[in-house]
Amino acid sequence: MNYLSSALYVVGPLSVAVLLLLLGAMGKRLGQALELPPHYRLYYVSFFFFIAPLPAAWILLLTGAWGLPDPEPKAGLIIKIAVASIPMGIAITFALIATARYWGWIWGELYRSRRKKEGEGEG
Repeated sequence: MNYLSSALYVVGPLSVAVLLLLLGAMGKRLGQALELPPHYRLYYVSFFFFIAPLPAAWILLLTGAWGLPDPEPKAGLIIKIAVASIPMGIAITFALIATARYWGWIWGELYRSRRKKEGEGEG
């Protein structure tokens, strides 16, 4: 069962990394079309923060699968947070900022169309 979780720990982050690359490519084209600053670079920064700690996390995961002794629980938790959680949190934050910059205009459009429909319904 450890091997299944190891495989899922590889596939999940890699799929998110591919999604970040896709969003970066789409953001570049959207930025060119709307003449926006190059916020798509934030997706690539996010990709780096997402991919960079994965080899260390995989090594830590494989040491447990190979039967090597686990570190004491407190040290293991600190290592997992430092190696996986913090960089991935930073990565998602950068991606969220880029997404908000590129797609923020759509909220105004949705609000405007809703107000327009409400105005037509009253008259």
